[in-house]
Amino acid sequence: MRFARRAALMLGFVLPFGSQAETFQDTKGNTWEISGFVKVEATRASEAPRQISPNDSLYKYDQRNAFVPVPSNPTLGSRASSLALQQLALGYSHETEGAVTFEARASYRWRSTADLGEWFSASDVSYRSGKGLANRDWFEKFVGVSRPDLGFVRYGTQLSRTWARSDSFSYPIGLANQWAGTGAGFSVMPEALRLTSKPFEDGIGKLTFELSLGRDRLNTDLVQQNRVTQSNIAYQPGATEPRLVELFLQYSRERHLIEFTLQNVTGARQSSFGKAPLVGWIGDPDAMSVGGTWLPRRAGKPGQSAAILQGNYWPNPQNMLTYGARHNRWTGSAASCAYDSVQKLCLFGLDPGFNYGDLNSDYTGYRASNYDLMLGWSHYRGLYTYTAGGVYYGRASSANPIEWGQSNTALSLNLGIYRKLPELHKGASVYGGIGWSRVGRLGPAPVSMPDNLFLGFNSHYDRSGSAATVGFNLVF
Repeated sequence: MRFARRAALMLGFVLPFGSQAETFQDTKGNTWEISGFVKVEATRASEAPRQISPNDSLYKYDQRNAFVPVPSNPTLGSRASSLALQQLALGYSHETEGAVTFEARASYRWRSTADLGEWFSASDVSYRSGKGLANRDWFEKFVGVSRPDLGFVRYGTQLSRTWARSDSFSYPIGLANQWAGTGAGFSVMPEALRLTSKPFEDGIGKLTFELSLGRDRLNTDLVQQNRVTQSNIAYQPGATEPRLVELFLQYSRERHLIEFTLQNVTGARQSSFGKAPLVGWIGDPDAMSVGGTWLPRRAGKPGQSAAILQGNYWPNPQNMLTYGARHNRWTGSAASCAYDSVQKLCLFGLDPGFNYGDLNSDYTGYRASNYDLMLGWSHYRGLYTYTAGGVYYGRASSANPIEWGQSNTALSLNLGIYRKLPELHKGASVYGGIGWSRVGRLGPAPVSMPDNLFLGFNSHYDRSGSAATVGFNLVF
């Protein structure tokens, strides 16, 4: 039953490192919880990555460099990089005599260099502009109510299961960025209603159902809404409010934890960065179509979805198998351009778009879908944990005549070692890892990866790269 208890508890936490929260209870029966973590990490690559300056591309913000041959003299980036990631959370709960529990939670996650004076300088996931508490990029900020025989209801800023559970599965094998940071899902839901059922038991295991409905406000801050075409026709871009529907199922038994997540999103800014927040599409601000008309282009509203099956299997207390399979789907999203009147070329964009075509299709988006896989193993021996794992990014099915990465594949492997440091703190640990990645062909990175440099090397110039990482975690 130890495995079943471990699996059942996994639905509740959001930190990939486990929880060492400090809990306090006042005289009125209110429970207060403070938790968080500090992560400091350094990475060194085998070779300096080759980078393409935005000025070297006719389409300035095209991260894929899909339209023109890449320059033969790219700049070299640094082989070394560092990261400091911090999170602080405050939780509150109160249980009544009728077994009804009221709860509230707020958490904020930010990243910076290891310089102490620069902490709080940048939120980990950015989706708000402005200052003050109301415009802060909260990681979580919600209230909830629950009863053991009915389940949970939560409302506010919450993390999608698509990202949070993928992160929890892949972090222990050193592949959180490669698995949770890719694909067609979104992470932070700025406004969400979540309904979680009570666990249903069959005598062998437990099954839990969950439905989340997320949305955000219109994304109109940076785009003038009242516009005119070059022929003086008035129009508006047609910004859309993003809508998210997510179904989550978790089944746990003695040696198994199996989860299925289905997330469908419409009207959001499209990407293949799995940690992207749910932010609205700006609409189509293009004043002119290059298809021979002076009317605005009015590209279609984007949509995307991710279906993920992932889990853990414990053959014994010393070993754990981790696995995952994911299907990604995108409608494609038009690149928002300022057209060169002489060359008839798209020079730069307000919205980079996703899997867009060329001049002949007015740079509108094309549908794409693919499958990704994850597999890993963890071995526990005293204070040490040894891990091995990999993520495979599959080819995409798409009718786009431009090579945008749909024909490419990639494999990312990692070997890691972790050691707990109870002599320092019950939540302290150090770790190290060696990673190696390879793409199937030179050119734009696979569609389910956010950009060409995502694996640490530029897929236009190099087919493989490796790096070593060391880090320190303190969970409290």
